[in-house]
Amino acid sequence: MKTLIACYSYSGNTLTVAQKLQELINADLTRIEPEKDRWYVIKAIHAYLEKKWSIKPCITDISEYDCLIVCSPVWAGRATPGVNQYLEEVENVSGKKCAALVTMGGDGSQVATIKIREALEEQGMDFIGKLVIGGKDQESGEWEGKTQEFAQYFGE
Repeated sequence: MKTLIACYSYSGNTLTVAQKLQELINADLTRIEPEKDRWYVIKAIHAYLEKKWSIKPCITDISEYDCLIVCSPVWAGRATPGVNQYLEEVENVSGKKCAALVTMGGDGSQVATIKIREALEEQGMDFIGKLVIGGKDQESGEWEGKTQEFAQYFGE
């Protein structure tokens, strides 16, 4: 299955997990990057309000892919504004598979994967799984094992 990983990462944690997954499943990776950076409090408020920020050019046409994995850190329980914008811009997705990967400093509840799933399913995609990496997983190194398990969803 030819897979594209679309990743937004602020601190590098999400990118580290996305790159490990990329290596495990031999996927392509595109970076979701906002046009301009903002103060952290503004980022959290805008994430919570499910705002969108303009993003730099990246792969949004997935006509050549079978699957899309959207990766985001969790801010205020939500996906980032850049990811929200990406979900609006992504095209040629109908009938393809999709998944969500999120990282967060805590280990509490989050709705980011639900919002990512809903946005992609509304465009006709088939959601096949999610990976949630919490702060304890990152500190203990358990994220690597969880990522390897998640990679099995994307076998040939």
